[in-house]
Amino acid sequence: MRLLLCAGILLSGAALAADSEVFHGWSKDGSWLVVEVRDRDDRIEMHFCQSDPEVKPSWPAVLNGAEREDLGPLSCVRFLDPNKAPYQWKTQLVLPAPATSLNGIVLQQELVPDGETPGFVLAAGDKKQSCYASATREDSKLQKSWFHPTGKFVGVMIDGNFRHCIVTLKAPGKGVKQNGGGKKK
Repeated sequence: MRLLLCAGILLSGAALAADSEVFHGWSKDGSWLVVEVRDRDDRIEMHFCQSDPEVKPSWPAVLNGAEREDLGPLSCVRFLDPNKAPYQWKTQLVLPAPATSLNGIVLQQELVPDGETPGFVLAAGDKKQSCYASATREDSKLQKSWFHPTGKFVGVMIDGNFRHCIVTLKAPGKGVKQNGGGKKK
């Protein structure tokens, strides 16, 4: 019985010590973003990622020659020591208020756990766009979502992991509207 109790305590502690990610925001032009990854040992890595593979990022020049690696579908420059990240990088970012919609494009709350494209879905009228999010399970939870002010990108937290998607939908109608924590303009 003691062995089972000890195993239960160890397993619950391991679940609590899982990696966690923090989304710091996009650049004002949306060409790059920053995600912080904190591992089980409280080590922090900073990932400076290109938002759109077709657009050259406007990030600090020091990042242009740096080696990149993939963080999911994003191409990123990684800093194992956050103190070595470019000076005043936070001042170049915008983190919009959490929102579930922008300009008529709505993030659906139900996640897609299986099939060819697990992840989340955007809708604009009767049109839909699937955004890939690996490791989405039936019990996965959509925790937070943000739209870049231009409406070109959406970022979400699913089970503590950041996911990014380029919005290809065109919303019916005009005007700028946010809800789910955003401001009306």
